[in-house]
Amino acid sequence: MPSTKCVACSKVKGKRLCQIHAGAFICPRCCAQIRNADCAGCSYYTQAEDYARTKTPPSCRPHFIMRIDPVVDEEVDHALAMIEKGNWLAGESILATLLKQYPDLHTVQFAMGVVRAKQQRYDEAIAYFDHAIEIFPDFVEAWFNKGVAYQAQLEVEDMIRAFQHVLALGNPAEECVQQATRMVASFEQHLHEESGITLDEYLQAQALFDKAFAMMQKRAWQPALEGFQTVLTLHPTHTQSYGNMGICYAYLGRKQEALAAFERALALDPHYEPALVNRRAVAALSEGETLPESGFGTVAYYRDAWLRSAE
Repeated sequence: MPSTKCVACSKVKGKRLCQIHAGAFICPRCCAQIRNADCAGCSYYTQAEDYARTKTPPSCRPHFIMRIDPVVDEEVDHALAMIEKGNWLAGESILATLLKQYPDLHTVQFAMGVVRAKQQRYDEAIAYFDHAIEIFPDFVEAWFNKGVAYQAQLEVEDMIRAFQHVLALGNPAEECVQQATRMVASFEQHLHEESGITLDEYLQAQALFDKAFAMMQKRAWQPALEGFQTVLTLHPTHTQSYGNMGICYAYLGRKQEALAAFERALALDPHYEPALVNRRAVAALSEGETLPESGFGTVAYYRDAWLRSAE
């Protein structure tokens, strides 16, 4: 009886008839690896072409080359299905092995991101989604899941930017694109109702805030102060900017201006704890006296407060 081992690798059982090997049996992995235009007419070739079209949107195909391995993707889907059924140990083990063998496949990186997100290990999930996007920049599902992970961490600016990529790259008929559309529209409405600003103004203000905050962390109090003042020209109700201005004024020895800034922050949010605490500390200073450098620390108040309430 003739051997049914793969004609290409001679290691495992051949399961498919290969037309470029005169109808000999070939294993699925070798089938995927040697597949080329000479395979036209083969059902597996047709399936692979259809698969590639679904995984790679038309807009991105001319710009970069991306490796696709349907056999590995089948293993990824199997591992995720196991995890969905509660078999975490086996599913994670399969994905960990695939990640070591195929770190250059976007689907493997994405799958690990999905698993970490399910475990609420969002920083790790985002790192895997970033790896997938680095391999496949137009990977809509990775951008969407990255946005959801940022949403879970209340990283609003990063969430919006990720969802904007989903809207730019995705098909409007896809569910994830529709979800991203609703989320962005809801946040835009919230901004308009609460602050009277547009989404673009919010994103510009947040970028300026991040730069000013970086100056603050370097103890560059005057540039930081000017940065927060610029934020308020775009986003006049930005509580954190008023609170940080108060800190900057205090480190510059400008007590009365510091207290006034804290009052502006508390007028917007009477429960804003950083301003309450810092106002008490500054009120105890003499005019011209500065806060001690050792007393400076950072806190993401609104994010941390929400996360505590969600526990």
